[in-house]
Amino acid sequence: MRNVLVIAWSDIRRVLRERESLFWLFVGPLIFTVFFGLLFKPAAPSRPALAIVSQDAGPEVLRAISAMLEADGVSVSAQEAVVSGRTTLVVPAGAAEAIRAGKGVALTLHAGREETDGERSLRFKIQKALTRMYFTPPGSTAPADAAPIEGPITIAEGDLGVSRREITAGFQRSVPSYLVMFVFLNLLVSGAGIAEDRASGRLRRIAVAPVSRPEIILGKLLGRFAIGWIQIVYMLGFGLLVGIRWADHPWVFFAFVSLFALASASLGILLGTLFKDPDKCASTAVWVALVLAPLGGLWWPLELVGPSMRRLAYFTPTGWAMEGVNAMLAFGAGAWDVAPFALGFVLLFAVSFPLAARRLRI
Repeated sequence: MRNVLVIAWSDIRRVLRERESLFWLFVGPLIFTVFFGLLFKPAAPSRPALAIVSQDAGPEVLRAISAMLEADGVSVSAQEAVVSGRTTLVVPAGAAEAIRAGKGVALTLHAGREETDGERSLRFKIQKALTRMYFTPPGSTAPADAAPIEGPITIAEGDLGVSRREITAGFQRSVPSYLVMFVFLNLLVSGAGIAEDRASGRLRRIAVAPVSRPEIILGKLLGRFAIGWIQIVYMLGFGLLVGIRWADHPWVFFAFVSLFALASASLGILLGTLFKDPDKCASTAVWVALVLAPLGGLWWPLELVGPSMRRLAYFTPTGWAMEGVNAMLAFGAGAWDVAPFALGFVLLFAVSFPLAARRLRI
């Protein structure tokens, strides 16, 4: 075990002495995370504004519909006339009398030429408020949300039971995205160290010492695993500093990112055994990471792409990692939620590490 730790510590020190490695471990990820975290920072929700022009003789309809819309999150103001460019609702003359008689009322909504999602939502809220007014006619003493015992229409509020997947934004999105991307990238590129050790004869010098082949491969794996965890801790520390939500199940989260780092490190070692030229190994690792990053949903949410691209993400290690890390940090996912992705990392390690150990030539 001592030989394993010595080999691992030697690799860690060598990485931390290289300026390029330090940049991609600490500076580069921070630049990307801050830039895209601020760029896609969610705007504070604003209340839609609506002006109401009442042509009715009495104020009952204006007061009733204003109260219902205000309770529904709409900022309402009374106006004397329709103002161009401002969303305005016109209540016609005789509205209160028609509602009390159960007759139809045609309210006019002045909005933009092209209906936006906000205007569509506002139109629905107006229709909902008008429907309620028929159950509680203007001037009555019944509460606004009371429904009649008998009648052709009743209102029932409740959850439709339709699952809707939320999309994270801001730092809550950028921290997990670039944590996954740069840990995966750096551990793949670390495979170039294996190719360099073989080309320079460093592996042969290690083999001369009283150390076994399994100890060499385990030391190489442990060193890269430690580098991965250094970056994970660094990125998570920054995330907590900027106020991202923390995982509801910390130990499940730690176990999951450990499996991710272990699988990525073994892939890096395997890649290093496939090349004799360290530069070719590093460039191949970079291209592999850059291709798998967008496919796994690291550059944009998978909810924004088509179903085919979304399914493809579930066949990539970056997709497994992003789905699990994002779900645990943003939505409190537990062990059962991320178990399929964790199993994927276990299988990836079980295949890549023995293959790397077999291919490693001293």
